[in-house]
Amino acid sequence: MSEDDYWIWGTEATRPRLLHTMLRVSNLERSLKFYCEILGMKVLSRVDVESAKFTIVFLNFSDDFDSGAIELTYNWEGQANDEGYTHGSGYGHVAVGVPDIHSFCDILKSRGVEITTEPKSLLPGAPALAFVKDPDGYSIELIQTYKAAPENG
Repeated sequence: MSEDDYWIWGTEATRPRLLHTMLRVSNLERSLKFYCEILGMKVLSRVDVESAKFTIVFLNFSDDFDSGAIELTYNWEGQANDEGYTHGSGYGHVAVGVPDIHSFCDILKSRGVEITTEPKSLLPGAPALAFVKDPDGYSIELIQTYKAAPENG
């Protein structure tokens, strides 16, 4: 790895922006299957740090780091493998925009993902939202991002 590989977020930023959200995971392969195969994200970068015994994987729906990414961190030893992680009382969710929330939730259900909150609008005319859990129990909010998508049920 060269020094340039460490500057994945750019080298000429003139204002702040959201870079990523980090989630500690207990089983990296299971989490990659959920985020990549089920949700449709792509691996942007993977770094195995042998000296510190952890792996970090950055994911996004696009092929670049320009919009916010998710960082999955897997510690090879310790808490994830012994006692498991707790989410605490402060964690809320990661939000993912989807064009057709009803069809997307149907696909997730067919792949064994539990929908913890079925698609609904909180206010008249607002986009529908739903919630699911990833394999480690992290809450993922899905938000409709295409206004003309058909309404279901």
